Amino acid sequence: MKKVLIHTLKRSDLTRLSPAVSLTLIYLTLSILWILLSDSLATRIAGDNMPVLEKIQEFEGLIFVLLSAGVLYFLSRGFYRNMLNSFRQKESLEQKFMALNEAAREGIFDCDLESRKAQLNSKMRFFLPTPCNEIENFWQAYQGRIHPEDMPHFTEEYTEIISSRRSNWQLEYRLLGSDNKYYTVASNIYILRNTQTGQPTRLIGAIQDVSDLRNLQAEKYESELKHKRRLAVSIIRAQENERNRWAQELHDNVCQMLSVAKLYLREMNNRPGSLPVLLPEVTKMVSDAMLEIRQLSANIRPPSFSETTLQQSLEKLAADINRVKEIKFNFSINDITEIKLCDEQKLMIYRIVQEQLNNIIKYAEANKVEINLDQAKEMINIIVKDDGKGFDPSCIKTGIGLRNIQSRLQFYKGNMHIESSPGHGCVLSAAFKLQAS
Repeated sequence: MKKVLIHTLKRSDLTRLSPAVSLTLIYLTLSILWILLSDSLATRIAGDNMPVLEKIQEFEGLIFVLLSAGVLYFLSRGFYRNMLNSFRQKESLEQKFMALNEAAREGIFDCDLESRKAQLNSKMRFFLPTPCNEIENFWQAYQGRIHPEDMPHFTEEYTEIISSRRSNWQLEYRLLGSDNKYYTVASNIYILRNTQTGQPTRLIGAIQDVSDLRNLQAEKYESELKHKRRLAVSIIRAQENERNRWAQELHDNVCQMLSVAKLYLREMNNRPGSLPVLLPEVTKMVSDAMLEIRQLSANIRPPSFSETTLQQSLEKLAADINRVKEIKFNFSINDITEIKLCDEQKLMIYRIVQEQLNNIIKYAEANKVEINLDQAKEMINIIVKDDGKGFDPSCIKTGIGLRNIQSRLQFYKGNMHIESSPGHGCVLSAAFKLQAS
C-alpha cells in the first residue's frame, strides 16, 4: 500500500494538480486500497485466532480514520509549507519589484490589454497623474498624453508593430507631464501576445526622459553652426582684406615705379637730348617693377607640393627674400614625415612661415631668423624666431595675415601664440593636430 501511495504522490506531483484535488485523489486511493486490502491484511495478522480477528475488525474503521488522518496531515503540512514559501517568495518579489520601480530612472508600466488596467511606478505617474499605482483604461489615457503632432506617427508605428507580430517596439516622441509641459521621451515597449492568435495581451514598457539630452544636442548643433558661420565670414573677410592688401602693394610700389618710368619716357620724347641720362633710370625702374611683380606673384601663388617638398618650398621662400633683403636663415625640420601631411596642411605651414617672414621684413629690422618644425606625437609644431627690435604684443593688433592663419588653424584644432618685447625680437609658435577629428 505504501508503494502504491508513493506512486500516486509522484503522479500528482508530476501533473501538478491543485492541493485540494491532490488530497481528494489521495484520500480516494487510500479508501479504495483499505476496502480492498484491509480484510486480507487482518486475516493475515490474526491467523486462525478468531477472537483477534473479530477484535481487529471491530477497530478497523478507527484504524482507517487514524491512518488516513495521519497521511492527510503529513501531506497537507507539505502543501501548506509550499504555499507559505510561495507566498513569501511572492511578497519578496513584489517588494523587489516595487524597490526596482522606485529606484529606476525610467517610468515603468505593465498594462493588461484585456482588463485595460496598468500598474505604474512613481516616475510613470508623472506622465499619467493618478493617486495610486493602478490606472483604468491605460492605453487610451496614455495616447491622450502624446503631443498631437507626434500622434499620427505613433499610431502608424503601433499599427505596423501589431501587424508584424514583433515583440519589441522602440520610439521617440513628446509626452505631456503633470506640469502641463511636453517632454521628449524614448520608449521601449515589450509586447506579450497570445500564442495561438498572435494578438497582443500585455504591454510592459519603460520610458526615459531625454529632453535635456536633446536640448543639449540642439544647442551644440546650433553652436557649431554659428561657429562655422563666423568662421566662413572670417575667411571671406580675410580673403577680401588679403586682396586689398595685394592691390595696395601693386598700387604703392609697381604702379608708382611705372608712373615715374612713363614720365621719364615722355620727357625723353620731348627732349631727345636727355636720352643718355634718363634711359638707364627707366630701364632700372622697369626691372624693379618686374622684380616686384615676380615677388608678389610668388607670394600669392601656392607652391606645388607634387613637384617640391615642404622644406624645399620654405628654402626657396627664404632665397626669394634674400634677393631683396639680406637675412641669415637657419632651418631646423625634425621628425616630420611629409607623407602624413595633406597638401592643405603643408600649405598652411608654408603660409604661416610666409606671413611671419613678411612681418619680419616690414617691421622687425632683423638680421637672423630661425625656422623650426617638429612633430610630437600627433601634433605639428611651428616656431619662427627673429632677432629684430621686437614689440609689445598688447599694443599691437593682430594683422590680416595672422587672422587668416588663425582661421586656417581652427580647421585642424590648432592654436597660435606670439611672444615679444621691445628689443628682444619675436617668437611665433603655432601647433595643430596631424589628424584633424
